[in-house]
Amino acid sequence: MNLNVMEYKNYVWPHNPQKINITTKRNIKEIVVPFSGNVFQDYGREKCIVTGTGEFFGINCMEQFNLLFNVFKESGNGYLRLPDINPFLAVFKSLEIIGQAIPNVITYSFEFWEEVNSILETANEAINYHVISIGETLWDIAAKYNIDIETLVSLNPTIKNINQLLAGERVELA
Repeated sequence: MNLNVMEYKNYVWPHNPQKINITTKRNIKEIVVPFSGNVFQDYGREKCIVTGTGEFFGINCMEQFNLLFNVFKESGNGYLRLPDINPFLAVFKSLEIIGQAIPNVITYSFEFWEEVNSILETANEAINYHVISIGETLWDIAAKYNIDIETLVSLNPTIKNINQLLAGERVELA
């Protein structure tokens, strides 16, 4: 299996969409304090919104679209896996066929919304490993997944220095 292919729930894209946009922002309010200037209050990160466009092509392009459409029709959330991004719970918000009809080509657009109110423990059950990014430590991963550092150390006996991990290395979470 190619780990750089886009996936949602049980659907794996036959090839990645041509365009993927990932948008997120922080909820920050500016408060004016008389005679003192401005103060910024950070209320945390808002949901991540993933949009994009892609094409299915070939004589079975409509079958490929219908497989994706069947996943869209399912209710509830699922794990969205994007190339080189950690998986996260998301809801499939929209799916649309766009553009002019071209033989054996269907152009589509999509939108996913991150589910930020999900319970972290439930999320941890479905994610069995984490791929290390440059500069990450085992402490960073423990905080990110709300796992005790001792648990991570026991699950990963091959890691010799918890403060120096190699980018691309897998850390087992469960």
